[in-house]
Amino acid sequence: MKHHVLSAAAAVLMFTAPVAVQAQDVTLSRIEVQTDLSAYEGSNASEFWPSLEADLGRAIASVVTVDETAPAPAIRVEINKIAISGSPILPDTGEFNEMEGTVAVFRGLEEDVTSGSQEDATPNEIERSFPIKVSAVTGEAIVPEGYIAIPPSDGDFYAAMIGGFALETVERLDE
Repeated sequence: MKHHVLSAAAAVLMFTAPVAVQAQDVTLSRIEVQTDLSAYEGSNASEFWPSLEADLGRAIASVVTVDETAPAPAIRVEINKIAISGSPILPDTGEFNEMEGTVAVFRGLEEDVTSGSQEDATPNEIERSFPIKVSAVTGEAIVPEGYIAIPPSDGDFYAAMIGGFALETVERLDE
């Protein structure tokens, strides 16, 4: 399983996406992004998008405040499906138009965080979790049931998908 943890230093990096990104009034102590596509045999998404975890982590961090010392929630995002019209086998272009995952929200961090590295920190008990499904559609296309429609630019669907997933994550955190 791939694994990426975003630190406060990385949080200052801005992710540019064609999606209108505005900072939300949300503070997180930690953002962790993982990709586990093992449920889809033959998925080749990681071959085309090896920086997906880092890109999504930066996209979320760009619309929230990340303060590792704040008594704020931590989140773990697990991407578990990347597909083109339902198929987890992407074409030679690497295009995809569906992305699914789960966001788990944790309260605080273990007390011994300050004695070790931040990457070794373990989030406390899960407070809640929710699924995120993003589908890129153009024109008159029908959005599959249960998906949020994110209209990507013609030139950069990847950034639109990542940016849309990040914005939906932050919107759902505020619920």
